[in-house]
Amino acid sequence: LETIPLTANGKVDRRALPEATAAVADTYVAPRSDAEARIAEVWGQVLGLEKVGVEESFFDLGGHSIKAIALVGALRAQGF
Repeated sequence: LETIPLTANGKVDRRALPEATAAVADTYVAPRSDAEARIAEVWGQVLGLEKVGVEESFFDLGGHSIKAIALVGALRAQGF
C-alpha cells in the first residue's frame, strides 16, 4: 500500500485494507522429522495455509499476537 486508509478519527480503517495474503517462499524447506511435520501442520491450521516450511517466519506468514496465542494452545493440545 502506498498509504494506510484512515477513518475520520485518524485510526487505521481495517475494513478498507486489502485482504492479507501469505505467500509460501520459493525456498521451501520440508519438515525433516516427525516433530517438525506435526509442528508445521499445526502452524498451517492456525494460519490457514496448506504448506509451511521449517524455516518460515510465523509473522511473515500472516501470524500476529492473537494467532500466536492460538498456536500455543494448539501446540500444547498436540503434546508440545
